[in-house]
Amino acid sequence: MSDTSTFLREWFDRLAESGWTAEVFLAAFSPDLVWTATGSSPISGTYRGLEAYTDGIYRPLDERLESWPRPKVGRVIAEGEWGVVEFSSSGGRGKNGVDYNMRYCWIIHVEDDLVTEVIGYHDTSTVNALFSS
Repeated sequence: MSDTSTFLREWFDRLAESGWTAEVFLAAFSPDLVWTATGSSPISGTYRGLEAYTDGIYRPLDERLESWPRPKVGRVIAEGEWGVVEFSSSGGRGKNGVDYNMRYCWIIHVEDDLVTEVIGYHDTSTVNALFSS
C-alpha cells in the first residue's frame, strides 16, 4: 500500500498521459465509491457506488465531450488516508464547441490503493455550458 500523496501523484501522472480512460481513471475506484459533485449543474449531486458514478457523471460527460481535458496538477496535500488535489486542465472540448477546461479541487479518500470518496469542486458554469445545446 502506497501513501496517499504518492498514490495521488502517480494516479494523476497516469491520467495526464492516458486521459480519463476506464483502465486508468475508473480502475482506481472502489466499487463502493461515494462521489459528490458540488454546485448546480446537470451532474451535481452525490453518487453512491461506482455504477451510480459511471451512469450519473462519467457517461454523460463522455457523451458530450469531443476531447477529454488533460489534468495538470498544481498541488497535492495529503494527511493519512485523505488528500487534496488542485489541478487545471487543457485540451477539453465539447461536441457543442464549448471550451471544457477549468480549475478543480478534489478532496479524495484513499484506502488500500483505491479511491473510496471524492468531493469535487469545479466551475459549474463550464459544466452547464457543456450540457447546453
